[in-house]
Amino acid sequence: MLAAQIGLLAGGLTLWQAGCWAGLINPLKGGSPTGIAQFLWAGLASGILVQNAAVTLGEELLGFAIGVGLGTAAALGLWWLPNLSRALAPLIAIFNGIPKIALAPPMIVWFGIFETSKIALATIICLFIAWLSAAEGVRRVDPDNIDMIRAMGASRWHIFRYIVVPSSLPWIVSALKVSIGFALVGAVVGEFVASNRGLGYLAVQAAIFFQISKLWMVVVVIAAIAAVQYFGVLWLERRFLHWAANAPG
Repeated sequence: MLAAQIGLLAGGLTLWQAGCWAGLINPLKGGSPTGIAQFLWAGLASGILVQNAAVTLGEELLGFAIGVGLGTAAALGLWWLPNLSRALAPLIAIFNGIPKIALAPPMIVWFGIFETSKIALATIICLFIAWLSAAEGVRRVDPDNIDMIRAMGASRWHIFRYIVVPSSLPWIVSALKVSIGFALVGAVVGEFVASNRGLGYLAVQAAIFFQISKLWMVVVVIAAIAAVQYFGVLWLERRFLHWAANAPG
């Protein structure tokens, strides 16, 4: 499967470049694989690409950690307050439905053009994804398991620790796979709106100066980062859920 995927990618790039050489594609408007490679090499050699990628990664990962942590903690904590949880559920769902790009300008106004506004946007995006997913995991806890452990004299804390949290783990980890991508989107979109560094900033500058190959280069780097992070979360999912499934108690 991997060989086939690499073959398809290589074939697509070959056809793209051949179209440029044959005059069917204008590199000034559509870019070219060789142009992308040249800009990638120049960006790496000068260190500009690494510096700006590090800024975006820092914004993304910090927003991801804060958002997922707060959202998951809020959803699990509301298990202790079921009436409040039911009251908040539709409000959270409605807020999550707001296009997140619409939140970028207020974040810029409140926190400025620097990294804080991008971290805040990534945090908000991840918070509600994690909250809704963990809340669904809590809602789907098997009541028979709760009744059984309660009949054995377990306290609410024991029910929460040994039934609610382990049962919610698949939902929590699944939210990580979605949140990591959206955190990157939040950071880059925030940089599109207003920034002076980051991958989004590089993309905007490339578009302003009509450097289409450079713009595609930035897109390729963002896609590569997203792919690495996604497969990293998949690896953590297999390891962590396997551990949880075999944990005592």
